[in-house]
Amino acid sequence: MTEGILDKAKSLSDSLKDKVTGLNEFMIENDKNEIISLFKEKGVSKIDEIFETIDRYRSVFTDAGYQIGGINTSLGIPPDITIVFKFLGTIDTEKRKLVLEEAEENKLVIIILESLFKASDFSEKIKVGELTLKTINVKLGLIPAISIALG
Repeated sequence: MTEGILDKAKSLSDSLKDKVTGLNEFMIENDKNEIISLFKEKGVSKIDEIFETIDRYRSVFTDAGYQIGGINTSLGIPPDITIVFKFLGTIDTEKRKLVLEEAEENKLVIIILESLFKASDFSEKIKVGELTLKTINVKLGLIPAISIALG
């Protein structure tokens, strides 16, 4: 009986690993250079500007179905910022287009929104019992990444 549970857990772990790798590759392939250039150009001085941008677009993120739950910053070399988004609920394709239009003047916000949409779409494909998407973490830095938390 124990072997059956362990086999199922290993199979689920392998499946999730492949899917999460695909999710991170989405962000890295599409917007890696844009994010890297933001952090290469100004390093730590860029962090204040990003904080202001995130605060300015807070309502856009809410319209998109996400609430900013926290921001973590590493002031190392290189610096990075991880924004924790609480998932409020999925919005339809039309509303996504409207939200993206609201943010069209800011490339970083567009990248974050597209990453959030991709992560929430991805989470709907992962079924782990009754667990559902709770948070999405978007890491900005020289190695950008997306992670999701189910609960």
